[in-house]
Amino acid sequence: MDTAKIRFDVARMARPSLEEVLAYSNSDVVYRFQKTYGVTREQSEDIFVQVRKWLWLSHQHRLAGFENGLFIDKPLIVIDEMWHNFVLFTTEYFAFCRKYFGYYIHHAPATEAEDREGSEKYGALAPDERIRVRKEQLRPQYEFIYDHLGKETLAKWYLEYPKIFSFRRLAEMQLQAANEKLAEVRREAMAA
Repeated sequence: MDTAKIRFDVARMARPSLEEVLAYSNSDVVYRFQKTYGVTREQSEDIFVQVRKWLWLSHQHRLAGFENGLFIDKPLIVIDEMWHNFVLFTTEYFAFCRKYFGYYIHHAPATEAEDREGSEKYGALAPDERIRVRKEQLRPQYEFIYDHLGKETLAKWYLEYPKIFSFRRLAEMQLQAANEKLAEVRREAMAA
């Protein structure tokens, strides 16, 4: 089923405040992300706050009548990874979505056809031109983030997070955390 084509009855949708959504907490989601990536508890909690902001913002986008969802691009990779982490807690994620939004917010990655289309559309462009075109396409999203969450969140998502949590850096962090866990298991096995 193509979830992008589902029509929502906006008049019947829940309308939670951002504060209500941010009041939700789940220490298991925070802990699993911390353990998986080797980040501090504070970093993991902050990233989980940003995911709840993203989900609230996605709901606001739907309430505003937009049929196409917001787009997680490369600068938002850490938010995407935490969202994956949250979705793994299926019961909790489903309950969260139902309570605050009245429906399940699906996470739909790019399809093979969409990736191919993007390569065909942008592959021939010079790198600088590709960046310019992409920024122009995302301008409405940047404006929506700015208008609903403010300058600080926009800066955190698109300036601060990419410096700390690039795709490569997240992969390195995940590998380091896994290696540390493996070393711990080996020590325990040798001690037994």
